[in-house]
Amino acid sequence: PAPTAAPTPAPNSTGEPSAEEQYRISGAITMEVSTSASDACGDESLEQAVLSAKAKVANVSESAVTVQCIAGNSSSSRRLAESVITWNYLITVGSEDQAKDIVSLIEAKNETAMAGEIAVFLEDDSQYKTVTVTALTPAAIIVVTVTTTSTHGGPDGPRDDDSPHTELDDSHAHTPAALLAVAMAMVRATLT
Repeated sequence: PAPTAAPTPAPNSTGEPSAEEQYRISGAITMEVSTSASDACGDESLEQAVLSAKAKVANVSESAVTVQCIAGNSSSSRRLAESVITWNYLITVGSEDQAKDIVSLIEAKNETAMAGEIAVFLEDDSQYKTVTVTALTPAAIIVVTVTTTSTHGGPDGPRDDDSPHTELDDSHAHTPAALLAVAMAMVRATLT
């Protein structure tokens, strides 16, 4: 069989591949919980409350925010580490000005205010309603360029209509996961 054709850049009005810059704001919220860290990280209502609170503070839609929970804290005593979790967050927006505004909004909140924002999105009987935010890692802006490409055909050869299809360049497909790992390393370095 013939090899599959490589994707070709989708031309824009100038015939060049199209690229779009995205601005991602990353940071972390560290909190002490009354349950085990692994139980707290696995609690979907707490995850949704953190995501909703971060979207509210940043004044963006919830779809622009991702959160990832990390259980424990290597710099604390073992007993304390069992009840400490860190929520790494990533907020994606389309402009540098919007990203700078979001950083200002985030930095205007202290630990107590952030805990209050999270509590608003929890049920009254939630065991996490009185969560204690112990640290807020400063937000950082990361610029990502997303390139749009076009392909003719697919793994089974040329398509009947031979029409181009726009796809996200996969060179950035794992960027959010990598950024969260970097943010997690920064949090741990800050706390040690």
